[in-house]
Order: sequence, then C-alpha cells, then structure tokens
Amino acid sequence: MDADNTLWDTDGVFAAAQLNMLTRVEAAIGRSATGADRLAFVRAVDQALAEGHHLGLRYPPSLLATALAYALRGAEARVAARQAWAVGTNSAGVEPVLAEQIALEFTRHTQHLPDLLPGVREGLQRMFDAGVLILVVTEGARRRVSKTAQEHDLTKLFDRIIEAPKSERLFRRVQKLRRVCLPAFVIGDQLGRDIEPAKAAGLVTIYAPSHFRPQWEPDEIAVRPDYRVDRFDQAADIILAAD
Repeated sequence: MDADNTLWDTDGVFAAAQLNMLTRVEAAIGRSATGADRLAFVRAVDQALAEGHHLGLRYPPSLLATALAYALRGAEARVAARQAWAVGTNSAGVEPVLAEQIALEFTRHTQHLPDLLPGVREGLQRMFDAGVLILVVTEGARRRVSKTAQEHDLTKLFDRIIEAPKSERLFRRVQKLRRVCLPAFVIGDQLGRDIEPAKAAGLVTIYAPSHFRPQWEPDEIAVRPDYRVDRFDQAADIILAAD
C-alpha cells in the first residue's frame, strides 16, 4: 500500500503550507488573490512549476513563492512559472532573501505530522490480526514514512516499509514476498503511480482517491482499478473477504 494520502493526510499538510505561503507573498507585494478558491489559485501555479521542472513536485519552494508573486500581478499560471525560472525574484517584487525565508517557513510547515485518514487504524489492525502481510511502498523517504508511522503508533502493524520508484517491475518483486498463494492487493491514491503499474503486474487494485488530483493523472476509466473506496477500512473489508 501507499503511505501519503492513503494512510495519512499529507495533502492536508501541504494545503495548509501553500495557503500560508500565499498569505506571506500577498503581504510582501501588496496584492491579493482574486476568486474564492485560494488553494486552487496556488495549486494552478504549483502544478505549472512541477510540469516544467526536472524534479517535478520536488522543485525548490522558493520558486513557488516567486511564481505566486507573478501570478498575483496578473500572470497566468504557466506564464508565472516561466517568469519565475527565467527572470528571478527581484522583478516579481519579492526580494531573494524574503523568498528564501518564505520557502523555509513552507518547508517547516510541510514537516508537521499529518492526521490519519478515516478508517486507517481500524483497517490496519483488522488486517494485522488476520495475519495479512502488510507492506508500505513509498517513493518518498523511508525515514520520513517510518517516523510518521511511529508517531501514530502504527509501526508494529507493518511487515516492511519499502522505498523505491513505483513500477510494474517493483510490484512483481513485491508479490514474491507473499507468505502464501493468496491474491496480492495494492491500496493507493494515485492512478498513475500506484494503480496502473500494480494492475500491470497482476495485483488486485484498490483506488482510494485523495482530495488532490494532479492534472497529469490518467483518467480513472482508462486505468480501471478493480475497486474504488472512500475509506481505508472499506479496502480492509475487500482484502479480508478474499482471505
């Protein structure tokens, strides 16, 4: 199973950090975002940056602060992203030192402990009690996932935390860790990173969509996950019924 936005609400942590950054940039340049959905304003710029940066969503947060300044001055999201790369901070009205300070504050906010998602503790406990092999597969840092699991007192319920790029090959290797010849399942919130490669590897896929869906995600109808659930304990019900 995935960790971020499947076991705990990483998206909620990033949403709070992004909104705080927007408030800080607004104060710095004396401009305010238009429209009621402030988070959508930030995320349009965020995704424009991620699509064009070689690090994807892991681009430096100071770029977001700079691009937001351009967007607040009226630039469309993709134009604001290009201006942030090409021109730098001074022309946006945010001094480089302040942009870095805002970025550091953003990073601190993203390190806050995310809340568990509904049904996670109960679902994990029931699967553990039934003897289900529980593996967490993450493309993030294993240390961070382990720390979050420990702070939520979940570590004892996991057999292993695996840090690796998700691919069909990886999921085929994961299947070999099964103790008995029972169906192997994957639970994930990303159609492209979790469901698609796991399905190609022959696993039964359970899609648990998060609140945030990147614009580059494939279409759910095209990927065709085997199941779709709203809560983690519903995924546990499916797995335990097949045992």
